[in-house]
Amino acid sequence: MDSHPRCRFCPDEMIPASDYSGLWMSPYIALVRMRTISETHGIERARTDGRFKKEREAWTTAVFALALYKLNGERWWIEIETVDNTPDTKLRRLDQATGKNVIQTRNIEVVDWEENVDDIMEVIQKKCKRAYPSHYILLVNARDAGKLLDLHRVVEKMIGMRSPFLETWVVAFVGPNDTKVVRVSPGILPIELKIGSELEEAQRQIPFMRPGRRGASIEIQGLGPTYLPIPRRR
Repeated sequence: MDSHPRCRFCPDEMIPASDYSGLWMSPYIALVRMRTISETHGIERARTDGRFKKEREAWTTAVFALALYKLNGERWWIEIETVDNTPDTKLRRLDQATGKNVIQTRNIEVVDWEENVDDIMEVIQKKCKRAYPSHYILLVNARDAGKLLDLHRVVEKMIGMRSPFLETWVVAFVGPNDTKVVRVSPGILPIELKIGSELEEAQRQIPFMRPGRRGASIEIQGLGPTYLPIPRRR
């Protein structure tokens, strides 16, 4: 098997499916990959099949990255964890404010609020009972748009609860093109997204990057036109 396959339609090298090690993906790429998986394998399988768990977590993290860009103008890339059990994903960006390349990282633990759980607080409390580093961020994907989600109640509950996380955020879908990304701890901070227009803006971001070193300095390499096939169904 060719370890460095090339696209059938052009000479560009392809990244093997699910070879995410050290790969930074833009939010646009992570979101479109999940859409492609849904179109290829069906929405229900895309939502539930363990084969696509990493892609679902990257998708949720990508929505969070879009919210952070809207909040403060910072562009982040998504890196899927491939070695350790935690975090699920990492947000990465290159800070050159000091004249040097400094990689900033946000470690993300992703959890879904499933249809069979009535109260989102059950999901959050279960995660908060576990031991996580204090710099981790908890990101809750409220997948069931049919359930009542009182975010102010969640904020009040979080005040009286011991949480290991630096911050807790909820991704909630309001309509086909409307999404809310809300920090519920510490305090409430809502960010409203129009996914269509946010995706259009996100296309300007370099799609794939990989960090490397040149001597003692950090160097980030844009990978140019790169093809990352979606995982196959088992």
